[in-house]
Amino acid sequence: MTRTALAPLGVALVLRLAVIFSCDAVVADVERYQKVGRHLLDVSWNPYETQRLYPYPPPWAGVEAGALWLERHGVGRFAVNVKLPVLLADLAMVAIFARAAALGMASPVAAWLYALHPVSLLIGSAHGQFDAIPLGFLLAAVLLLERGRRDASALALAAGIASKSFPVLALPFLALAGGASAQAALRYGFLALAPGALLLAPFAALDPEALRRELFGYGGIADFGWTGVLRGADWLATGQLPRSEARFWPTAAAVSRELFLLVWAALVIAVGARRLKLPARRAVLLVLLVFSACYGLQSAQYLLWVVPLALLRPDPAVAAHAAATSAALVGFYVFLAPGVLWPAALAGDSLGLAGRLWLFGSATALAVTVAWLGSVLREAKTSLHGAGPRV
Repeated sequence: MTRTALAPLGVALVLRLAVIFSCDAVVADVERYQKVGRHLLDVSWNPYETQRLYPYPPPWAGVEAGALWLERHGVGRFAVNVKLPVLLADLAMVAIFARAAALGMASPVAAWLYALHPVSLLIGSAHGQFDAIPLGFLLAAVLLLERGRRDASALALAAGIASKSFPVLALPFLALAGGASAQAALRYGFLALAPGALLLAPFAALDPEALRRELFGYGGIADFGWTGVLRGADWLATGQLPRSEARFWPTAAAVSRELFLLVWAALVIAVGARRLKLPARRAVLLVLLVFSACYGLQSAQYLLWVVPLALLRPDPAVAAHAAATSAALVGFYVFLAPGVLWPAALAGDSLGLAGRLWLFGSATALAVTVAWLGSVLREAKTSLHGAGPRV
């Protein structure tokens, strides 16, 4: 560990501990984690037997059970315990950024930008969502690949997929990076997918229907993305807030899924045919921006997905995205998730102001994302004409 990493690590630690201990209510996703923990400790070791509570691969269930077990034995509070792995993931990312900067693979300020990033603080330390864990592994996979360590990169990606499944979206772009042969790409894919498949195998054998329902039945939620903006606009126009679950937005859910998969498949084909030439880090960022722009039913934590890879080479869109998403998240937590940031629910004009902050922050974040996506696509077009981007 270099001395230059110690300062951002210390700041990241202090900030996140302060938020974790300030936002220690068992509400929203933390309350769901606790319910799963009770199920695991008191009912069954299979988290997929719960009803609409566990849409994740198996490892996070161990964190939920462990956090509750510690609380029951007088060690800490559940809402604090369950966030500690997220804190460690955030610190690991700060260290990764510092190491990458020392090797000339990242901006010298990347570690500081992540240590201070408000979206990271809100999503991980306040809300308690654990997307920092798979994002840290995804970041490591990209950097390892750039150093020529393909097998280590694939195993890092495997760890990301095994913690939350969304890093699988990056698999074709990492497997095919650098003009890899078909054999090399297949090896990469096998190493990235096999560990997660092995983890799921016992649950598939025990209760395949429960696994399918919980892990593959989740279609998103209309809190952010273009459907979240439509939902907020409906509330602003009528005074009535529509429900957020995907079953109340069947058309939007279907359009989101088909649109994203169509664009994602087109990008995979373009990479495979060598018609899209971007460094792996930019190709993965492009995919995550496509998801953010196209998929309409997004939970709050999805707003963090583009942050780590973008910080490797920050541009003005990074600041605009951070400002818009931070405003949207603060408004959302106060308006729709009381207890996450503020101990008591607001009412009257204050609640309406929070709702407007959520809506206009979400709309601005979506506009920034679309513009950012266009910028990265233009970068790819420039690269096709022989003027490759900086790495």
